[in-house]
Amino acid sequence: MQRRSCRSAHDAAPSVVVKPVDEALMHIAAKHHHLIGTTDAAAAGMTARQWQRRVRAGLWVSVAPGVWRHAATPETFDLRVRGMARALGRDSALAGAAAAAWWGLDGFGPDDEPVLFIVPRTRRWHRAAGVRTTRDWRSTDLMWRDGVRVTNVTRVVLDLAEFGESVRRIESAIDSGIRFRFTSVPTLQRRITAAAVQGRKGISLLRELMLDSGGESALERRFLRLMREAGLPRPRTQMVYARESGRAMRVDFEFPNGLIVEVSGRLGHTSDRDRQRDARRRNALKGRPFCEFTTADVLEDPAYAVSTVRDRSK
Repeated sequence: MQRRSCRSAHDAAPSVVVKPVDEALMHIAAKHHHLIGTTDAAAAGMTARQWQRRVRAGLWVSVAPGVWRHAATPETFDLRVRGMARALGRDSALAGAAAAAWWGLDGFGPDDEPVLFIVPRTRRWHRAAGVRTTRDWRSTDLMWRDGVRVTNVTRVVLDLAEFGESVRRIESAIDSGIRFRFTSVPTLQRRITAAAVQGRKGISLLRELMLDSGGESALERRFLRLMREAGLPRPRTQMVYARESGRAMRVDFEFPNGLIVEVSGRLGHTSDRDRQRDARRRNALKGRPFCEFTTADVLEDPAYAVSTVRDRSK
C-alpha cells in the first residue's frame, strides 16, 4: 500500500521576514528611482555593520561609486544614468551617444549605449569609468531632462563628432534633433563656427554634413545632396504657410522660384485618406508650383528628381 505524505502547517516553507530597517531602506530607494546613497542606510536606522553584511551578501549591488540598487531591481540604462548622475553631483552632465539616447534621437537606443558623463577639467582628479573631463564647460550647453543634467542637442552633435561616432549616427542626430525642434541649422552653424576657433576635433566633418542638413529625415538629406551635386539652388527647408482656416501648413522645400517640393517615405498612397490629405495640401498652396517625390524617386531614380526640379525651375 502506497503511503501518502502529509505536511502539517509546521512543515510549510518558512515565510520571509523583512526587518523594519530593510523595509525603511526599500522605501527610501522607491522615492529615489530605486537607488540609495551612502547615507541612506543610516537614515533607515541600519548600523554600518548591518549595511556591510547586506552588501557582502549581494542584497545591494553597486551601480556607481557610493550608489546602490537592490538585487531584485533590474539594472537598466535609466538606472545606470541616474546612479552615475547621483554619484558625480551637479558638476557633471550626460554626454555623447548616451545623451543622444536620453533625448530620444534617431539611431540611439538606450539599451545599446554605454553611459558617459562629462565633467569640467578642474575635476581632473575624477577617474571613474564612463567619465570624461572637458575644458569646454559652459552652462548654456547644459539642461535638465527627466531629472538628469544632460548636454543639449547642439552640444551632443559636437561631442559625437569629437568622440569619433560614425557619419550615419551623426547625421541621424542632426536630422532628428532638427525635426524634434531641439536645435536648428542656424544654431548648429553658429556653434560649429565658434568651435572651430577653439580647435575642436570633428569640425571638418560637421561642416561637410551640414551642407545637406535642414531636412528632417535621411530621405530629405539625400534630396538636398542631389540638388547640391546637380548644381541647383539650395531650397529653403521646412517652410510654414498659413491656411485660410488659420492653421499652419509645413512643407519640406521651397526653391527660389517658388517651387514647392515634398518628399514622402511612402512608395505609394495607402488609403483614400492619404490621397485626400495630399490633395488638400496642394489646394492650400493656391496654385503655387508643386511636385512630390517618393523614396523610390530619390534613391532609385535620382535623375528623374533632378530633371523634374530643373525643368520646373526655369
